[in-house]
Amino acid sequence: MQHHRLSDLHPRERLAATLPPPGAWRPLPPASDRAAWSRVPEPQRLRTLALAEAHLADVLPPLTDDGFAAYGRTGDRARHEHAYFARRTRLTAAVVHTLLAGPGTATAELESLVRLLCAETTWCVPAHELGRDTDGLPAPDPARPTVDLFAAETAALLAYTRLLVGEELPDALRELIATEVRTRVLAPFRARDDWWWLGLAGERLNNWTSWIVANLLPTALLLEDSPETLLTDVERAVGALDRYLAQLPDDGGCDEGLAYWWRSAASYFEAVETLADATGDQAALRMPRTAALVRYPVTAHVAGPWWVNFADGPARLPNVEPGLLFRYGARVGDREATELAAATAPAASLDAPDVSLARLLTPLLDDAWHAARADGLARPPLVRQRWLPYTQLLVAREREGDPDGLFLAAKGGHNDESHNHNDVGTFLVAHRGAPVLIDLGVGTYDATAFGPDRYGVWTMGSAWHNLPLVNDIPQSAGARHAATDVTAELDDRAASLTMDLATAWPPEAGVRAWRRTVALRRGGPGERSEIAVTERWRLDAPPHALALHLVTTHPPAAGPTPGSLLLGAPGRRLLLDYDASVFCLLAEERPLEDPKLAAVWGSTVHRVRLLATAPPATGTTHLTLHTA
Repeated sequence: MQHHRLSDLHPRERLAATLPPPGAWRPLPPASDRAAWSRVPEPQRLRTLALAEAHLADVLPPLTDDGFAAYGRTGDRARHEHAYFARRTRLTAAVVHTLLAGPGTATAELESLVRLLCAETTWCVPAHELGRDTDGLPAPDPARPTVDLFAAETAALLAYTRLLVGEELPDALRELIATEVRTRVLAPFRARDDWWWLGLAGERLNNWTSWIVANLLPTALLLEDSPETLLTDVERAVGALDRYLAQLPDDGGCDEGLAYWWRSAASYFEAVETLADATGDQAALRMPRTAALVRYPVTAHVAGPWWVNFADGPARLPNVEPGLLFRYGARVGDREATELAAATAPAASLDAPDVSLARLLTPLLDDAWHAARADGLARPPLVRQRWLPYTQLLVAREREGDPDGLFLAAKGGHNDESHNHNDVGTFLVAHRGAPVLIDLGVGTYDATAFGPDRYGVWTMGSAWHNLPLVNDIPQSAGARHAATDVTAELDDRAASLTMDLATAWPPEAGVRAWRRTVALRRGGPGERSEIAVTERWRLDAPPHALALHLVTTHPPAAGPTPGSLLLGAPGRRLLLDYDASVFCLLAEERPLEDPKLAAVWGSTVHRVRLLATAPPATGTTHLTLHTA
């Protein structure tokens, strides 16, 4: 019998019979087990030790008292979060150093950092704090703590610290960890039903649910001291995961984007793996949707370090742990996922919140993972084409397994997706393994990013996506602003996505119909391959302005003929052909001052604006991209 709900596999009475006694679960060996930690292969041990030592040598910035008020007044998240996460990174580094170099090598750091974290007024960050002072500014209330992503992360970090290096700490400090975690996180999780990420009132769920639960489950197993309390924690966690899973598409897609997949679907897997390990029941790993979710990174991989990055997230991921993806693929029997994992570079730092302690350490003791990477010759699968009908994402490349040809990703969807950008109908193009037409991704979060002015942020509105702009009016936010009449066609010669974008605009734009077709056409012998974009529109009246926008990585250059333009980096350029009798060209350069954007794209990005000189109410035009 195939199950679709975790609560069917783990009802309360079965959990009561299968859960280990409080404190008996031991997912990783302690530092004193030198035989276990000596199994880490020397290259991985030296590399991880070097990362830990680099962080331990850093100067730890102070966590000021006014971070919450400052965020409330200015919206600046980085001021508080920089110091907040630096402490957690430093504790991770100290634990790692103790495990790999041996007990006694970071004892002072461990004790100091645990005391620092336990002395913090709250483990919630200002942007997530529910409490307010008399002026309405975020203000933590220790008597009513907010359980957010990072309070749960902190709880798990301390729980694993106690498990792994607790022998380095005084008994009183070990007990302080247990007390603080129970008081700040586990008890509020049990006591309140109004946490939106539980979904008990029908809330729309996203990565918060799986991310928090993936931390709560091991924390409860490690630190609860009562069988009944542990049972309640796990039962509530299973219910939350069921509600999260019920909202995910059958195609395994992640509308939050690939960057958040690592804290959405990957965290869901970690939670399910914890359940399986603690109860001895592996059935949840055989659920169809559990298996479907692991395929999304394979779908979203462009080539090398580049990924399809619709929604919030960079096109080049800074810190991921491919050992987790490998284990996920292996546990559900997905060969493509394990191949991709073996070909993906691991995190280059231990920076929180991207790096979690258990997520980092578990692959170090995974012999199958080390064997998969041993010869250094792993190649990613680079699928030829794939269509996700629920997520409305199409990806296609010129030749399967070959990063050098043309690559296309296009989306339909709607403008109320999780971590949404107003980008219905946009597309990306890569050539020779590197982006040419891009999605900018997201810069450093501040209060604006999740407030009413979100789409005033230039990276999130439609004007800086590869989309039309009609009457100078961008797309609008909301689920009703969606692609309609969406059709994908895939065969050996072509992959195409056709959709009507009209409802993506507000009524005042005057768009009756905007039929966009984006296609990758594979040339036969003696024929060139190309990416073709066809626009067919019908407006209420001739518009005063109509433009087609293309965002690209490098300054465009004039092509060999009128109506042609060279796009992309030298050596990877594509030739854009457009109708010069209908459109004139304006090229713009935009400096990137945000460090997160600049880390991906460099100091500038560029926008090509094809401006219709006398736009009609009804029209058709074609763009093609092909090798120069």
